[in-house]
Amino acid sequence: MGKITDIKPQSRNKGRVSIFIDGRFFCGLEKLTALSHRLAIGDEIDTRQLAKAVFDSESAAAFEKAAKYLGMRPRTENEIRVYLGGKGYTQEVTAAAVDKLIGYGYIDDKEYCRMYIESYKHKSGARKIEAELLGKGIERDTVVDALDGLDSQTDAVTRIAEKYLFSHKADKRKLTAYLMNKGFDYDTVKEALGDMEINGD
Repeated sequence: MGKITDIKPQSRNKGRVSIFIDGRFFCGLEKLTALSHRLAIGDEIDTRQLAKAVFDSESAAAFEKAAKYLGMRPRTENEIRVYLGGKGYTQEVTAAAVDKLIGYGYIDDKEYCRMYIESYKHKSGARKIEAELLGKGIERDTVVDALDGLDSQTDAVTRIAEKYLFSHKADKRKLTAYLMNKGFDYDTVKEALGDMEINGD
């Protein structure tokens, strides 16, 4: 047990306070956390209560940082975990913040996949999109399920091929390699190029 001997606003962050136990600095807390735990000068408090207050404070701060980070653009769950870990938050604090963000609908990997596919399906093939989404830490099952709803990409391949041929010498082998490097599968490329008159046929 110890006695709270002072609670001071922090000069560098007005939203936080410094807690002093028995005359010594013990920890910094979010002001709202200190209020929610009803901490007051003169209170006797044990280490478990303080540990819970610190955890709640860190979770609240992590949530706020992640919410601001998400405000720039949508992020995957893994991207948020990596971001908060890089800010020094523990796995437990990060997990609590992420769970809260998911609960509020701020993080949704299924919706992220849907939007990502919608944005890139005219530029990249399913194989490349899948690799990019997996690279963002999204679970394979979530990615595969999202790609199951992807329509035929034949029209997209045709448009990209026509644009390529406008600025490159016609060569079917090189064009096929170019399109497959963009992640389109061979059958889709073959179908799209089937009616085109291209050298190397």
